[in-house]
Amino acid sequence: MGAAQTREYVDRRYEDRDVNELPDAPVEALRGLGKRGGETLRKALGIKTIRDLATNDFVLKAQGVLRLAEGPAAIPTVTPAPEAATGADAASHRQEHPGGQALTRSEEELEVDTKQVPRGQAGVRKRVVTEQQHRTVPVEREELRVQREPIPAGEGDGDAEMSEDERTVELREEQPVVDKRVVPKERVRIGKEVVRDQQHISEPVRKEQVEVDQPHGEQ
Repeated sequence: MGAAQTREYVDRRYEDRDVNELPDAPVEALRGLGKRGGETLRKALGIKTIRDLATNDFVLKAQGVLRLAEGPAAIPTVTPAPEAATGADAASHRQEHPGGQALTRSEEELEVDTKQVPRGQAGVRKRVVTEQQHRTVPVEREELRVQREPIPAGEGDGDAEMSEDERTVELREEQPVVDKRVVPKERVRIGKEVVRDQQHISEPVRKEQVEVDQPHGEQ
């Protein structure tokens, strides 16, 4: 197919491209669509190339509805400008008859989305535990101290007498006194945060394949 035939379908910038390259050309390469139209298709349906548009599930379904309602001829086609055929080319040229039958090939595509589901409950609880703490406390106590002093000879001779006597002294001591008080030590806050991750999915999809049966002897 030469430039004369492709100019009916694609923009002038793509007329000289090999026809086998055109299906994977940007969708805005289609004649009359423009960059804004291509951007709209890309954002709305994820269509990037001419192949994406031609095989888009919504396009195929729309054509199917129109074909069911009004027949195969209801789907308009772009008729390329005819090229002059001479000699052997003219003899081998095959003419397509209008109103011929058409077959739509479909395939399944994955549509992946996410949904919120309960994951479980998480919380923080506190409980009372008992542990043994050890402290060393300095304490004082009183002890009886006895001092003996000799009396010089001759001192107090007239006052001395034999008798029983007793003196007592109250002794005191310190003992540890333990008390307890509740002291706040830490504040624990709880909340939620969103963690993003990647999950890989695998799902079988079906697609239709077209097989052509030719009469015996025809290629």
